[in-house]
Amino acid sequence: MNNKRIYLFALSGLVLLFLFYLAICYFSPKTMSVRKSVQIKCSKGLGFIMLNDIREWNKWITWKNEDPDLAISPGGRFTSVGANFTFEGPEFGKGMVYLDEAYKDSVLVSYIRNNRWPGEVATYWQMIPESKTSLMLNTNSRLQKNIPFLKRPFYREFEADFNKRMEADLEALRNYIEGMVNAQFGVKTGSFEMHRFVGIKTPIPNFKMQKYYAESYPKIYKLLDSLKIDPSGPPVGMVFGWDGINSIVDLMAALPVKEKMQVPPGFDYVEIPTSPCIKLEHYGFYNTLKQAHAKLDYVMNSSTFTLQSPIIEEYVTSPSKEPDTSKWLTNIYYLLENKGAYAEEVKRKRTLEELVQEQEKQRKKKLGLIKK
Repeated sequence: MNNKRIYLFALSGLVLLFLFYLAICYFSPKTMSVRKSVQIKCSKGLGFIMLNDIREWNKWITWKNEDPDLAISPGGRFTSVGANFTFEGPEFGKGMVYLDEAYKDSVLVSYIRNNRWPGEVATYWQMIPESKTSLMLNTNSRLQKNIPFLKRPFYREFEADFNKRMEADLEALRNYIEGMVNAQFGVKTGSFEMHRFVGIKTPIPNFKMQKYYAESYPKIYKLLDSLKIDPSGPPVGMVFGWDGINSIVDLMAALPVKEKMQVPPGFDYVEIPTSPCIKLEHYGFYNTLKQAHAKLDYVMNSSTFTLQSPIIEEYVTSPSKEPDTSKWLTNIYYLLENKGAYAEEVKRKRTLEELVQEQEKQRKKKLGLIKK
């Protein structure tokens, strides 16, 4: 009899514990939803590029703060729909991030899978321009499926942890982009004199630019050598247009020549007329040129001037002659239309030089280099 009572008490205790656990499951969150916003002082186009290029994510996500040993590996595609990277760490977990939607430079949808999480998380990123140089980035993250009922107590803090992580990530993204805009590069104004160029022009995916240059320049040098023509300056890369959504660049690898000439099939000849321009001298490896363009993009979007194609990168330093990448000089030229908004600004005697000085003054104030 005593044994039966013991068994009944034990069974009753287990039932009560199970019912108590079911109650905890019932009152634990069944899903996760986090909405966050951050203001970023950059153009909408630049903000979209930073999110649409999956290689940029590793420069601002804060996950390594939770797991210093976290390893991140890029996938086979870097931009737009299908772009992805994988991650693995002893603390953070193992999984993948991939982009599933990219719409008109304004909307992105990313998905994160993590074996430590209760399910896949989708994040909707929406960029709302406040001005040419400022945007509001709104995010909405939620689990794609409800957390299994019996597992809910194990993820009671999941939403709070995700909210904290997302807040840190957005702050890091803002600092990363605005840091590029405020980088200490010297912007100058002047005139880009008429140049003639021979090269190869074609639209290519953005991530294949370096490969395209490596394959094109030897062909151009060989052509000029066969015609006994010496280049009149260093090689250039010229961007005639771009598709931000699909990350396609209408690019020309070229060499300057002194005289007008006919080129054989497979090559292109262009003349760039004398134009007002803003010029930036950038020192460093080529993968840091994005920072220089961020600064020029901000200056252009702060003005009423109209950019005309092409954007020109002049690769002054030969890597084969200078091993120190910090000494590689690239001149970047943004050509301006000498009509319309540009002409109207000149009439009002507000020159581009004044604009650049104003931007530089604001930058120095922000960095504390000028006392208020």
